[in-house]
Amino acid sequence: MQPTSQSGQQPPSAQQQQTPQQQQPNARASMVNSHGHSRSSPAGFEQPKYRQPGSSPGSAYPPHTPQGTKYSPLGLADIRPTGDLLGDPITSSGMAPFNGDNPVPTNSNYIAPWPIYSMDWCKWPITGSSSSFGGKIALGSYLEDNHNYIQIIDTHWTQPDPDTPDAAAGEIKLDYVKTAEATHSYPVTRILWEPPSSQKQSTDLLATSGDHLRLWSLPTAQPVPSSNSITRSASQHAPTAKLSPLALLSNSKSPEHTAPITSLDWNTISPSLIITSSIDTTCTIWDIPTLTAKTQLIAHDKEVYDVRFCANSVDVFVSCGADGSVRMFDLRSLEHSTIIYEPTEKHEKVPTPGNGSPSGQAQPVWPPPLLRIAASPHDSHLLATFSQDSNIVRVLDVRQPGQALLELKGHGSSINCVEWSPNRRGVLASGADDCFVLLWDLINQHNAAPVPPMPPVPHNAGTPATPSERGPAAVWLCDNEVSNISWSPQGGTTPAGHPRDWLGVCGGRGLWGVAL
Repeated sequence: MQPTSQSGQQPPSAQQQQTPQQQQPNARASMVNSHGHSRSSPAGFEQPKYRQPGSSPGSAYPPHTPQGTKYSPLGLADIRPTGDLLGDPITSSGMAPFNGDNPVPTNSNYIAPWPIYSMDWCKWPITGSSSSFGGKIALGSYLEDNHNYIQIIDTHWTQPDPDTPDAAAGEIKLDYVKTAEATHSYPVTRILWEPPSSQKQSTDLLATSGDHLRLWSLPTAQPVPSSNSITRSASQHAPTAKLSPLALLSNSKSPEHTAPITSLDWNTISPSLIITSSIDTTCTIWDIPTLTAKTQLIAHDKEVYDVRFCANSVDVFVSCGADGSVRMFDLRSLEHSTIIYEPTEKHEKVPTPGNGSPSGQAQPVWPPPLLRIAASPHDSHLLATFSQDSNIVRVLDVRQPGQALLELKGHGSSINCVEWSPNRRGVLASGADDCFVLLWDLINQHNAAPVPPMPPVPHNAGTPATPSERGPAAVWLCDNEVSNISWSPQGGTTPAGHPRDWLGVCGGRGLWGVAL
């Protein structure tokens, strides 16, 4: 991936793009280990401060927003395949070659009035007469108080300035229009649009997790045309609608003291089901039409940080949490669960502030908490996860429980997010505190960039890299630490006529649309 700089200068082509290992040290390198918990992880929330606020949807934004962003240095990268990842290699007939050396210069950005943490690009197919409409994006804030916010952004494909290199290459860019907003009492740990369904053509329903599971409705509005700069300018100043709160779901007998919800997932096969995870060690399955809890179970020994339904299933889901394990459950047989992954060797010690140590040295945490998990939408047996303060993405195969199938080592600092592509089998993206978004192609190994030789490994630094190394398929450098990512439903075509995907990237107060 290759950004277009905000100063208007054309960045180096993808052939010239340095991988994270080749980047030279910069000012960011002076802030190593600046935090114990990533601000973009559920483990970082100030849980003891939680209380039920009295704010109401639609209240005004505060006059100021937090400033400042933490940075961390870059590091080495390698990918180590350790077995048959996907079984028989297949290539989708609609999948264009994903080459790491293809120049992809297009990106556009939007600035929110607060730090963005959660986001979701609506996956419903684009309908209507306007082919320029690129779908809607939901954003949630991260503010460590009782006043947080949601925004809905419409995206539109537009032609770049005719004097830019992008125009000469036939590229397109992305414009943003804020259409709706609401207040949210707690930091929005996850936000999701209702998944696509054959029962209707579009959705105005979305869900958020935080203090409770909340359902929201987007007011009906006509799409704003964006065929020229005049209408785009007018639409940016149009009145902003208010999201309508539909329901607040809680299992607690005392809503003022309910345990915070760390994540949610919406079942794509049966959209009437939503599952949530909580710091009280439980997962809860909700029936949306009746607004009731169908099942609640104790899923882990400690806080549960994330949960996902497995692809093409209404019964099987996976979760991860503070006990360092990934567990799989089947709603048809809840008497037992399967531990898909838990660390067996202390090969990844996580530093924490050594407040209780006389020497002030960091003390290891074992096992390291697993912060997020992502389930492949194409292969129901494949998962991806990462642990607290780790720069490694681990790919798991539920058919081979016990250890990671593959380790993706490309980031130089703590990973904050990982998501599988809904359109390309075996492709996933990750974002981290090193300000990089890395794209991984697990099927087409020839797409990977070459990995530079690694320096000598100290005798106490663990096992050296194996010869089966390869780099990420593409790299994009963000202006801020990357807090979250979300894939687009569709993205037009390249100059060669191939389908184009877009990746939504948020960091700090910024949202970027990166063309792949």
